[in-house]
Amino acid sequence: MRRLLPGLAVILLAASCGGSSAKAPSTTGPTALAPAASAGPTTAAPAATATTATPTTTVPTATTATATTVSPTTVPPATTAVAIKTDTSKFKVVADDALYVPPTPLPAGKPGDIIQITNPTAVAGGGQQFKVLYLSTTAKGQPAAVSGLVTVPPQVKPDAPVLSYAHGTTGLADRCAPSKSGNQEEPQSAAREFLGSGYIVAATDYEGLGTPGVHPYVVGRSEGPGVLDAIRAARQLTGTAGKSLVWGHSQGGGAALWAAELAPTYAPDANVVGAVAGAPAVELKLLAAALRTSAYFGYIFMSAAGFKSSYPDLDLSTVLTPAGLDATTSASEACYETVAALRGKPADDYIKADPASTEPFATYLEDNTPGNIPTSVPIFVYQGDKDEQIPVVGSLLLLNRTCRVGGFTMVRKTYPEGTHTSVIAMAMPEIKSFMTDRLAGAPVTPTPCPAV
Repeated sequence: MRRLLPGLAVILLAASCGGSSAKAPSTTGPTALAPAASAGPTTAAPAATATTATPTTTVPTATTATATTVSPTTVPPATTAVAIKTDTSKFKVVADDALYVPPTPLPAGKPGDIIQITNPTAVAGGGQQFKVLYLSTTAKGQPAAVSGLVTVPPQVKPDAPVLSYAHGTTGLADRCAPSKSGNQEEPQSAAREFLGSGYIVAATDYEGLGTPGVHPYVVGRSEGPGVLDAIRAARQLTGTAGKSLVWGHSQGGGAALWAAELAPTYAPDANVVGAVAGAPAVELKLLAAALRTSAYFGYIFMSAAGFKSSYPDLDLSTVLTPAGLDATTSASEACYETVAALRGKPADDYIKADPASTEPFATYLEDNTPGNIPTSVPIFVYQGDKDEQIPVVGSLLLLNRTCRVGGFTMVRKTYPEGTHTSVIAMAMPEIKSFMTDRLAGAPVTPTPCPAV
Protein backbone atom coordinates (compact mmCIF):
# COMPACT_ATOMS: atom_id res chain seq x y z
CA MET A 1 0.00 0.00 0.00
CA ARG A 2 1.28 3.25 -0.79
CA ARG A 3 3.37 4.57 -3.41
CA LEU A 4 5.53 6.94 -1.43
CA LEU A 5 5.89 10.31 -3.06
CA PRO A 6 7.71 11.38 -6.11
CA GLY A 7 10.88 11.10 -4.17
CA LEU A 8 11.48 10.18 -0.56
CA ALA A 9 14.41 12.57 -0.75
CA VAL A 10 12.03 15.54 -0.58
CA ILE A 11 10.37 14.20 2.56
CA LEU A 12 13.66 13.32 4.20
CA LEU A 13 15.07 16.74 3.40
CA ALA A 14 12.03 18.38 4.96
CA ALA A 15 12.45 16.23 8.03
CA SER A 16 16.12 16.98 8.46
CA CYS A 17 15.65 20.71 7.92
CA GLY A 18 12.55 21.25 10.01
CA GLY A 19 12.36 18.43 12.54
CA SER A 20 8.90 17.41 13.67
CA SER A 21 7.45 20.69 12.48
CA ALA A 22 8.59 20.13 8.91
CA LYS A 23 5.80 20.11 6.41
CA ALA A 24 5.87 17.68 3.53
CA PRO A 25 5.24 19.05 0.06
CA SER A 26 1.88 18.40 -1.47
CA THR A 27 1.86 15.65 -4.02
CA THR A 28 -0.47 14.25 -6.58
CA GLY A 29 -1.21 10.65 -7.13
CA PRO A 30 -1.09 7.98 -4.46
CA THR A 31 1.08 9.03 -1.60
CA ALA A 32 4.18 7.28 -0.37
CA LEU A 33 7.83 6.98 -1.42
CA ALA A 34 7.22 6.60 -5.14
CA PRO A 35 9.88 5.39 -7.53
CA ALA A 36 10.90 7.57 -10.40
CA ALA A 37 8.10 7.90 -12.91
CA SER A 38 10.24 6.81 -15.83
CA ALA A 39 10.09 3.16 -14.74
CA GLY A 40 6.57 3.11 -13.47
CA PRO A 41 3.22 3.66 -15.15
CA THR A 42 3.19 6.15 -17.98
CA THR A 43 0.11 7.86 -16.60
CA ALA A 44 0.18 9.45 -13.20
CA ALA A 45 -2.62 8.48 -10.87
CA PRO A 46 -4.99 11.35 -9.99
CA ALA A 47 -5.01 12.87 -6.57
CA ALA A 48 -6.76 10.78 -3.94
CA THR A 49 -9.96 12.74 -3.72
CA ALA A 50 -12.25 9.76 -3.74
CA THR A 51 -13.64 8.15 -0.63
CA THR A 52 -10.80 6.71 1.39
CA ALA A 53 -10.55 3.49 3.31
CA THR A 54 -11.43 5.00 6.66
CA PRO A 55 -13.31 2.52 8.83
CA THR A 56 -16.55 3.42 10.56
CA THR A 57 -14.99 2.57 13.91
CA THR A 58 -14.16 5.64 15.95
CA VAL A 59 -10.40 5.83 16.23
CA PRO A 60 -9.09 6.95 19.61
CA THR A 61 -6.69 9.86 19.60
CA ALA A 62 -3.42 8.15 18.97
CA THR A 63 -1.01 6.97 21.48
CA THR A 64 0.99 9.16 23.69
CA ALA A 65 4.13 7.14 24.22
CA THR A 66 7.36 8.63 22.96
CA ALA A 67 9.51 6.60 20.65
CA THR A 68 11.95 5.83 23.45
CA THR A 69 14.27 7.77 25.70
CA VAL A 70 15.09 11.24 24.41
CA SER A 71 18.21 11.09 22.26
CA PRO A 72 19.81 13.19 19.58
CA THR A 73 17.95 12.95 16.30
CA THR A 74 21.11 12.62 14.29
CA VAL A 75 21.99 9.16 13.07
CA PRO A 76 24.85 7.71 15.16
CA PRO A 77 28.13 7.32 13.33
CA ALA A 78 29.83 3.96 13.12
CA THR A 79 32.83 3.34 15.33
CA THR A 80 36.21 4.90 14.60
CA ALA A 81 37.85 1.53 13.94
CA VAL A 82 40.07 1.24 10.89
CA ALA A 83 38.04 1.22 7.68
CA ILE A 84 37.97 -1.85 5.49
CA LYS A 85 37.71 -2.12 1.71
CA THR A 86 34.90 -4.07 0.08
CA ASP A 87 36.43 -7.09 -1.65
CA THR A 88 34.29 -8.24 -4.57
CA SER A 89 36.81 -10.67 -6.06
CA LYS A 90 35.11 -13.72 -4.56
CA PHE A 91 31.72 -12.96 -6.15
CA LYS A 92 30.44 -13.59 -9.65
CA VAL A 93 30.12 -10.21 -11.39
CA VAL A 94 27.53 -9.92 -14.16
CA ALA A 95 25.97 -7.24 -16.33
CA ASP A 96 22.90 -5.43 -15.03
CA ASP A 97 20.35 -7.36 -17.09
CA ALA A 98 21.97 -10.70 -16.28
CA LEU A 99 21.67 -10.05 -12.54
CA TYR A 100 17.94 -10.87 -12.59
CA VAL A 101 18.41 -14.26 -14.27
CA PRO A 102 19.13 -16.82 -11.53
CA PRO A 103 21.11 -19.92 -12.42
CA THR A 104 19.10 -23.12 -12.81
CA PRO A 105 19.15 -24.91 -10.49
CA LEU A 106 19.84 -22.41 -7.75
CA PRO A 107 23.25 -22.87 -6.17
CA ALA A 108 23.52 -24.60 -2.83
CA GLY A 109 23.94 -22.25 0.07
CA LYS A 110 22.33 -20.53 3.01
CA PRO A 111 19.73 -17.75 2.99
CA GLY A 112 21.53 -14.47 2.41
CA ASP A 113 24.36 -16.01 0.39
CA ILE A 114 25.19 -13.88 -2.63
CA ILE A 115 24.64 -15.55 -6.01
CA GLN A 116 25.96 -12.72 -8.18
CA ILE A 117 26.51 -8.97 -8.19
CA THR A 118 27.06 -6.12 -10.63
CA ASN A 119 30.02 -3.82 -10.74
CA PRO A 120 29.45 -0.95 -8.33
CA THR A 121 28.30 2.51 -9.31
CA ALA A 122 29.31 5.67 -7.50
CA VAL A 123 26.82 7.43 -5.25
CA ALA A 124 26.84 10.90 -3.76
CA GLY A 125 29.29 11.29 -0.93
CA GLY A 126 31.86 8.89 -2.33
CA GLY A 127 30.08 5.62 -1.59
CA GLN A 128 29.35 2.70 -3.88
CA GLN A 129 26.17 0.87 -4.76
CA PHE A 130 25.94 -2.76 -5.84
CA LYS A 131 23.05 -4.65 -7.33
CA VAL A 132 22.95 -8.08 -5.73
CA LEU A 133 21.13 -11.36 -6.25
CA TYR A 134 20.98 -13.46 -3.10
CA LEU A 135 19.36 -16.58 -1.74
CA SER A 136 16.22 -16.19 0.34
CA THR A 137 13.13 -18.18 1.31
CA THR A 138 9.56 -18.31 -0.04
CA ALA A 139 6.40 -18.33 2.07
CA LYS A 140 6.43 -22.10 1.73
CA GLY A 141 10.02 -22.36 2.97
CA GLN A 142 11.60 -23.07 -0.40
CA PRO A 143 14.79 -21.42 -1.72
CA ALA A 144 14.37 -18.35 -3.90
CA ALA A 145 16.65 -15.85 -5.62
CA VAL A 146 15.91 -12.26 -4.63
CA SER A 147 17.46 -9.10 -6.02
CA GLY A 148 18.20 -5.82 -4.30
CA LEU A 149 20.67 -3.01 -3.69
CA VAL A 150 23.51 -2.66 -1.22
CA THR A 151 24.92 0.83 -0.77
CA VAL A 152 28.27 1.10 0.99
CA PRO A 153 29.76 4.27 2.52
CA PRO A 154 33.23 5.38 1.45
CA GLN A 155 34.70 4.37 4.82
CA VAL A 156 33.34 1.02 5.97
CA LYS A 157 34.00 0.16 9.60
CA PRO A 158 34.17 -3.52 10.63
CA ASP A 159 31.13 -3.10 12.88
CA ALA A 160 29.22 -0.67 10.64
CA PRO A 161 25.46 -0.89 11.24
CA VAL A 162 23.26 -2.21 8.45
CA LEU A 163 19.88 -0.65 7.74
CA SER A 164 17.64 -2.97 5.71
CA TYR A 165 15.06 -0.83 3.94
CA ALA A 166 11.72 -2.35 2.86
CA HIS A 167 10.08 -0.39 0.06
CA GLY A 168 6.42 0.44 -0.40
CA THR A 169 4.16 -0.54 -3.27
CA THR A 170 5.70 -0.28 -6.71
CA GLY A 171 3.68 -3.00 -8.46
CA LEU A 172 4.15 -6.62 -9.42
CA ALA A 173 5.79 -6.61 -12.85
CA ASP A 174 9.55 -7.14 -13.06
CA ARG A 175 10.02 -3.59 -14.34
CA CYS A 176 8.62 -2.32 -11.02
CA ALA A 177 11.60 -3.61 -9.01
CA PRO A 178 13.27 -0.70 -7.19
CA SER A 179 16.74 -1.87 -8.18
CA LYS A 180 15.84 -1.58 -11.86
CA SER A 181 17.28 1.38 -13.69
CA GLY A 182 15.13 4.50 -13.33
CA ASN A 183 13.00 3.07 -10.54
CA GLN A 184 15.33 3.51 -7.59
CA GLU A 185 14.36 6.79 -5.95
CA GLU A 186 12.87 5.33 -2.77
CA PRO A 187 15.79 3.10 -1.70
CA GLN A 188 18.27 5.64 -3.05
CA SER A 189 16.78 8.32 -0.84
CA ALA A 190 16.95 6.10 2.23
CA ALA A 191 20.59 5.41 1.43
CA ARG A 192 21.41 9.11 1.06
CA GLU A 193 19.85 9.84 4.43
CA PHE A 194 21.93 7.30 6.38
CA LEU A 195 25.06 6.66 4.32
CA GLY A 196 26.90 9.71 5.62
CA SER A 197 26.66 8.36 9.17
CA GLY A 198 28.46 5.15 8.30
CA TYR A 199 25.48 2.88 7.66
CA ILE A 200 25.50 0.16 5.05
CA VAL A 201 22.04 0.34 3.48
CA ALA A 202 20.47 -2.81 2.02
CA ALA A 203 17.23 -2.60 0.04
CA THR A 204 15.49 -5.76 -1.10
CA ASP A 205 13.28 -5.87 -4.18
CA TYR A 206 11.29 -8.72 -2.54
CA GLU A 207 10.70 -12.11 -4.12
CA GLY A 208 9.46 -12.00 -7.70
CA LEU A 209 10.22 -8.33 -8.40
CA GLY A 210 12.85 -8.25 -11.12
CA THR A 211 13.33 -12.00 -10.85
CA PRO A 212 11.12 -14.77 -12.34
CA GLY A 213 7.65 -15.33 -10.94
CA VAL A 214 4.89 -13.07 -9.65
CA HIS A 215 5.76 -10.93 -6.64
CA PRO A 216 3.95 -12.19 -3.47
CA TYR A 217 2.55 -8.76 -2.68
CA VAL A 218 1.84 -8.27 1.07
CA VAL A 219 2.61 -11.94 1.76
CA GLY A 220 4.59 -11.34 4.92
CA ARG A 221 6.06 -14.81 5.11
CA SER A 222 7.86 -14.08 1.85
CA GLU A 223 8.70 -10.41 2.43
CA GLY A 224 10.11 -10.83 5.95
CA PRO A 225 12.85 -13.28 4.92
CA GLY A 226 13.72 -11.09 1.94
CA VAL A 227 14.36 -8.12 4.24
CA LEU A 228 16.47 -10.18 6.66
CA ASP A 229 18.48 -11.96 3.99
CA ALA A 230 19.38 -8.58 2.48
CA ILE A 231 21.23 -7.89 5.75
CA ARG A 232 23.12 -11.15 5.42
CA ALA A 233 24.00 -10.34 1.80
CA ALA A 234 25.23 -6.87 2.80
CA ARG A 235 27.42 -8.39 5.52
CA GLN A 236 28.82 -10.97 3.13
CA LEU A 237 29.57 -8.34 0.50
CA THR A 238 31.32 -5.99 2.91
CA GLY A 239 32.90 -8.50 5.30
CA THR A 240 31.46 -6.66 8.29
CA ALA A 241 29.67 -7.70 11.46
CA GLY A 242 27.56 -5.61 13.78
CA LYS A 243 24.06 -4.55 14.71
CA SER A 244 21.27 -4.15 12.19
CA LEU A 245 17.97 -2.30 11.91
CA VAL A 246 15.00 -2.60 9.57
CA TRP A 247 12.74 0.19 8.34
CA GLY A 248 9.83 0.15 5.95
CA HIS A 249 6.77 2.19 5.07
CA SER A 250 3.30 1.00 3.96
CA GLN A 251 3.81 -2.36 2.22
CA GLY A 252 7.35 -2.08 3.55
CA GLY A 253 6.01 -1.35 7.04
CA GLY A 254 4.32 -4.73 7.07
CA ALA A 255 7.50 -6.33 5.72
CA ALA A 256 9.56 -4.66 8.46
CA LEU A 257 7.20 -6.02 11.13
CA TRP A 258 7.57 -9.50 9.70
CA ALA A 259 11.34 -9.13 9.66
CA ALA A 260 11.23 -8.13 13.34
CA GLU A 261 9.13 -11.17 14.23
CA LEU A 262 11.21 -13.66 12.29
CA ALA A 263 14.66 -12.26 13.10
CA PRO A 264 15.28 -14.09 16.42
CA THR A 265 14.58 -17.50 14.90
CA TYR A 266 15.11 -17.16 11.14
CA ALA A 267 18.13 -14.85 11.18
CA PRO A 268 19.67 -14.49 14.65
CA ASP A 269 23.03 -13.85 12.95
CA ALA A 270 21.61 -10.65 11.43
CA ASN A 271 21.62 -9.15 14.95
CA VAL A 272 18.50 -7.05 14.38
CA VAL A 273 18.13 -4.69 17.34
CA GLY A 274 15.16 -2.63 16.21
CA ALA A 275 12.46 -2.21 13.57
CA VAL A 276 10.60 0.87 12.34
CA ALA A 277 7.26 0.41 10.56
CA GLY A 278 5.49 3.40 9.02
CA ALA A 279 1.79 3.27 8.12
CA PRO A 280 2.12 -0.52 7.93
CA ALA A 281 -0.07 -2.82 5.88
CA VAL A 282 -1.48 -4.79 8.80
CA GLU A 283 -4.76 -6.43 9.83
CA LEU A 284 -5.18 -7.76 6.30
CA LYS A 285 -8.77 -8.85 6.81
CA LEU A 286 -9.77 -5.33 7.81
CA LEU A 287 -7.76 -3.90 4.94
CA ALA A 288 -9.50 -6.12 2.39
CA ALA A 289 -12.89 -4.84 3.55
CA ALA A 290 -11.82 -1.19 3.80
CA LEU A 291 -10.39 -1.10 0.30
CA ARG A 292 -13.75 -1.92 -1.29
CA THR A 293 -14.83 1.70 -0.88
CA SER A 294 -11.37 3.25 -1.19
CA ALA A 295 -9.69 5.23 -3.92
CA TYR A 296 -7.06 2.49 -3.68
CA PHE A 297 -9.44 -0.33 -4.62
CA GLY A 298 -6.83 -1.72 -7.03
CA TYR A 299 -4.67 -2.95 -4.15
CA ILE A 300 -7.15 -5.81 -3.74
CA PHE A 301 -6.20 -7.30 -7.10
CA MET A 302 -2.50 -6.78 -6.53
CA SER A 303 -2.95 -8.72 -3.29
CA ALA A 304 -4.97 -11.43 -5.03
CA ALA A 305 -2.19 -11.95 -7.56
CA GLY A 306 0.44 -11.91 -4.82
CA PHE A 307 -1.30 -14.47 -2.62
CA LYS A 308 -2.02 -16.72 -5.59
CA SER A 309 1.70 -16.74 -6.42
CA SER A 310 2.57 -17.99 -2.92
CA TYR A 311 -0.46 -20.23 -2.44
CA PRO A 312 -1.37 -21.85 -5.78
CA ASP A 313 -4.21 -23.79 -4.15
CA LEU A 314 -6.27 -20.60 -3.90
CA ASP A 315 -9.21 -20.57 -6.29
CA LEU A 316 -9.66 -16.88 -6.98
CA SER A 317 -12.95 -17.50 -8.79
CA THR A 318 -14.60 -18.21 -5.42
CA VAL A 319 -14.18 -14.57 -4.39
CA LEU A 320 -13.76 -12.67 -7.68
CA THR A 321 -16.03 -12.19 -10.68
CA PRO A 322 -14.68 -12.65 -14.21
CA ALA A 323 -13.93 -8.92 -14.26
CA GLY A 324 -12.05 -9.32 -10.97
CA LEU A 325 -10.04 -12.22 -12.38
CA ASP A 326 -9.11 -10.11 -15.40
CA ALA A 327 -8.08 -7.25 -13.08
CA THR A 328 -5.89 -9.67 -11.13
CA THR A 329 -4.16 -10.85 -14.30
CA SER A 330 -3.57 -7.25 -15.32
CA ALA A 331 -2.23 -6.40 -11.86
CA SER A 332 0.32 -9.20 -12.02
CA GLU A 333 1.78 -7.61 -15.17
CA ALA A 334 1.63 -3.97 -14.10
CA CYS A 335 3.16 -1.41 -11.77
CA TYR A 336 1.11 1.24 -10.01
CA GLU A 337 -1.22 1.81 -12.96
CA THR A 338 -3.48 -0.90 -11.51
CA VAL A 339 -4.69 1.56 -8.87
CA ALA A 340 -5.30 4.37 -11.34
CA ALA A 341 -7.20 2.07 -13.72
CA LEU A 342 -9.61 0.84 -11.04
CA ARG A 343 -10.16 4.06 -9.13
CA GLY A 344 -13.88 4.63 -8.62
CA LYS A 345 -14.99 1.30 -10.08
CA PRO A 346 -17.96 -0.42 -8.34
CA ALA A 347 -16.64 -3.19 -6.11
CA ASP A 348 -19.57 -5.52 -6.78
CA ASP A 349 -18.57 -5.75 -10.43
CA TYR A 350 -15.27 -7.32 -9.36
CA ILE A 351 -15.78 -9.03 -6.00
CA LYS A 352 -18.47 -11.60 -5.21
CA ALA A 353 -17.38 -12.82 -1.76
CA ASP A 354 -15.42 -11.41 1.16
CA PRO A 355 -12.01 -13.14 1.28
CA ALA A 356 -11.80 -12.35 5.00
CA SER A 357 -14.65 -14.80 5.63
CA THR A 358 -13.98 -17.29 2.83
CA GLU A 359 -11.59 -20.19 3.31
CA PRO A 360 -8.78 -20.76 2.68
CA PHE A 361 -8.34 -17.02 2.00
CA ALA A 362 -9.20 -16.09 5.58
CA THR A 363 -6.55 -18.43 6.99
CA TYR A 364 -3.85 -17.18 4.64
CA LEU A 365 -4.70 -13.54 5.37
CA GLU A 366 -4.48 -14.14 9.10
CA ASP A 367 -1.29 -16.18 8.77
CA ASN A 368 0.37 -13.28 6.93
CA THR A 369 -0.81 -10.59 9.34
CA PRO A 370 2.03 -9.42 11.60
CA GLY A 371 1.56 -9.49 15.36
CA ASN A 372 0.95 -13.21 15.83
CA ILE A 373 4.57 -14.18 16.58
CA PRO A 374 6.25 -12.76 19.71
CA THR A 375 9.63 -11.17 19.14
CA SER A 376 12.40 -9.71 21.24
CA VAL A 377 13.07 -7.00 18.62
CA PRO A 378 11.75 -3.60 19.76
CA ILE A 379 9.37 -1.98 17.27
CA PHE A 380 8.40 1.63 16.55
CA VAL A 381 5.16 2.07 14.58
CA TYR A 382 4.23 5.53 13.27
CA GLN A 383 1.20 6.66 11.28
CA GLY A 384 -0.64 9.85 10.39
CA ASP A 385 -4.17 10.18 11.74
CA LYS A 386 -5.30 11.40 8.30
CA ASP A 387 -3.82 8.45 6.44
CA GLU A 388 -5.88 8.16 3.26
CA GLN A 389 -4.56 4.76 2.16
CA ILE A 390 -4.28 2.54 5.22
CA PRO A 391 -6.86 3.02 8.01
CA VAL A 392 -5.13 4.39 11.10
CA VAL A 393 -7.21 2.04 13.22
CA GLY A 394 -5.11 -0.77 11.71
CA SER A 395 -2.01 0.14 13.70
CA LEU A 396 -4.14 0.46 16.83
CA LEU A 397 -5.52 -3.03 16.24
CA LEU A 398 -1.94 -4.20 15.73
CA LEU A 399 -1.04 -2.83 19.16
CA ASN A 400 -4.06 -4.61 20.64
CA ARG A 401 -3.04 -7.83 18.91
CA THR A 402 0.52 -7.68 20.25
CA CYS A 403 -0.85 -7.02 23.74
CA ARG A 404 -3.03 -10.15 23.51
CA VAL A 405 -0.24 -12.31 22.12
CA GLY A 406 2.42 -10.95 24.48
CA GLY A 407 6.16 -10.98 24.03
CA PHE A 408 6.38 -7.66 22.14
CA THR A 409 8.00 -4.34 22.95
CA MET A 410 6.14 -1.87 20.76
CA VAL A 411 5.91 1.89 20.59
CA ARG A 412 3.02 3.31 18.57
CA LYS A 413 2.68 6.97 17.79
CA THR A 414 0.28 8.80 15.51
CA TYR A 415 0.70 12.32 14.20
CA PRO A 416 -2.14 14.85 13.97
CA GLU A 417 -2.99 15.78 10.38
CA GLY A 418 -0.37 13.36 9.06
CA THR A 419 -1.20 11.72 5.74
CA HIS A 420 0.20 8.51 4.34
CA THR A 421 3.24 10.41 3.05
CA SER A 422 3.59 13.57 5.13
CA VAL A 423 3.89 11.53 8.31
CA ILE A 424 7.41 10.51 7.29
CA ALA A 425 8.73 14.02 7.84
CA MET A 426 6.72 14.35 11.05
CA ALA A 427 8.11 11.09 12.43
CA MET A 428 11.70 11.47 11.27
CA PRO A 429 13.07 12.81 14.59
CA GLU A 430 11.56 9.82 16.42
CA ILE A 431 12.70 7.40 13.72
CA LYS A 432 16.29 8.55 14.10
CA SER A 433 16.05 8.70 17.87
CA PHE A 434 14.69 5.16 17.99
CA MET A 435 17.51 3.90 15.78
CA THR A 436 20.12 5.75 17.81
CA ASP A 437 18.84 4.23 21.03
CA ARG A 438 18.65 0.71 19.63
CA LEU A 439 22.27 0.80 18.48
CA ALA A 440 23.27 2.17 21.88
CA GLY A 441 21.30 -0.51 23.73
CA ALA A 442 19.12 2.03 25.53
CA PRO A 443 15.90 0.86 27.21
CA VAL A 444 12.57 1.22 25.42
CA THR A 445 9.47 2.82 26.92
CA PRO A 446 6.65 0.87 25.23
CA THR A 447 3.18 2.16 24.58
CA PRO A 448 0.81 0.91 27.30
CA CYS A 449 -1.73 -1.65 26.23
CA PRO A 450 -5.14 -0.03 25.67
CA ALA A 451 -7.68 -0.60 28.41
CA VAL A 452 -10.12 -3.35 27.52
